[in-house]
Amino acid sequence: MEQMKILIAVPTFENIYPDTFKSIYDLDKGNHQTRFEFVRGYDVATARNRAVSIAMEAQADYLLMLDNDVVIPHNGLLSMLSREKDVVLGYYAHRDADNIYRGRTCLCKIQGANGEIYYNYPIESEYTAEEMARFRAHNNGAIQIHGGGMGCALIKMDVFDRISWPWFKWVVYEDGHGTLSEDLYFCEQCRMNNIKIYMDPQVNCGHMLRHVQEV
Repeated sequence: MEQMKILIAVPTFENIYPDTFKSIYDLDKGNHQTRFEFVRGYDVATARNRAVSIAMEAQADYLLMLDNDVVIPHNGLLSMLSREKDVVLGYYAHRDADNIYRGRTCLCKIQGANGEIYYNYPIESEYTAEEMARFRAHNNGAIQIHGGGMGCALIKMDVFDRISWPWFKWVVYEDGHGTLSEDLYFCEQCRMNNIKIYMDPQVNCGHMLRHVQEV
């Protein structure tokens, strides 16, 4: 792959975990030109939108977004770049102190076992740790998904020209009985504009709780 210009951004309203920063420092960046930005906002959606604007100003080819508590593996960036997709997600366990989502990852399948298409994000639509382990073992390529958490996301910059601003937005439904997080809002905007989202089974990230929690 030719040399790319990549902005690596941690958008947050909190502080960055030392483990997260170290994983970024240790990343294999190949021959690509990279720049790091720690982007604070009043909320995560604001910080994500600001990260996109910074990447545009820098004339980057790609934006790699990492949550402040996600630990990316050493080869994560190069693996996702090699997929040559518009949007590629790494994966990680839920930050789930109550064990409601135990054993599940922050990625949603396109359809269920019975062929039913998922248009929302029920728990049962999420890939399990066991499924991801099988994908890794068989060295599967990029797999199309409905969407997922943006804790580890590599996005081609022209994607943001194909969807409207705000690219990330926290939505509270009018009936007051539900919300759509800013990362899943982005995934819905991609879906409505025929931008496919993929996950890279080889990018197994850690997720901080009190320690690095791995899938």
